[in-house]
Amino acid sequence: MRTLIIDENSGNPFPARVTLVDRMSTGFSPASTDGYYHNDELIKATTKKLAEIVGLRSGQRTIDVGYGSNLSVAEAMQELGMEAYGLDSQDGLDHQKYQNALFVPPHFNAMANGVRKYCGTVEDLLSVGSQLRNQKFDLFTFWGSWESGGYNFAIGGEWGEARIREERPEIAEALNNSRSLNDNSHELLYNAMQANRDKIITDASSLLNPKGGIIIVSSRYAGHGAGFTTEQLPWEKRIMLRLGQTFFDKGAKEVYFIGVSNNNVQKQLGENPEFADVATALRDDAVLFGLEREVYEAKCPDKMLRAIKDMQVPLGRIDVVYGRF
Repeated sequence: MRTLIIDENSGNPFPARVTLVDRMSTGFSPASTDGYYHNDELIKATTKKLAEIVGLRSGQRTIDVGYGSNLSVAEAMQELGMEAYGLDSQDGLDHQKYQNALFVPPHFNAMANGVRKYCGTVEDLLSVGSQLRNQKFDLFTFWGSWESGGYNFAIGGEWGEARIREERPEIAEALNNSRSLNDNSHELLYNAMQANRDKIITDASSLLNPKGGIIIVSSRYAGHGAGFTTEQLPWEKRIMLRLGQTFFDKGAKEVYFIGVSNNNVQKQLGENPEFADVATALRDDAVLFGLEREVYEAKCPDKMLRAIKDMQVPLGRIDVVYGRF
């Protein structure tokens, strides 16, 4: 197993600046900060740079999961000569045929700008009715669809909760009777949602060609949707570090962490005393994992936490995690 670190000095294509935005001034998580909001050309340019970093070649097969209204990532892959697919649970959904949009086996929807669009839920990737279950890919991409800085329809957001409520009625009942966010019903929900995330990684990795990979990009760079405010950067970093270790646990041979060096992040946050606590958490893993957990976040197992700390990832902000299997 090998860990590779790419920061602003070694090829990270995302901005090196830290956008200072707090929840108190916005009232909600900002929509796709750092210039990526509805900026298709910037998303495409960054996608192509990431493809180069992970060594994609013309003719290989890629799939972008949860593209929503932003097909730019898949289109960029197609422009590079890839056989590009997209999978989304809502685009092209026949509500008369599928009464529950939470459980839809992926099926072909349409061609758009050279991209093969499929409609369906990634959790049902390997289900009997899935038209993707026997396909093989060189890259799965989750561009902003994995986790976000608020309650929304990311895999780790309201969409994930809704699916668990349907699959686990006993959890749904407990949540409905709950009087506190700190009671056991929410712990059951967060653990079930984490198991769902882990299953998606397992399923996706089973459809990879040799040396294929999975890349997960922060929702700060999505075409729209909730990003992460500055005070949420520790939460985002925890998510990304856990993802990297999960890739290793699922059999990845290499994991890339792409982001901004701790020195650079500390320098920028140090210019604003309002974010002193954020700066401390981002440079000290003991503090980072000691913070109160955030939206839909399950407890990190002790063994995994030790492995994460042992990696000693020298990044203050993590934009991307890539696992090569």
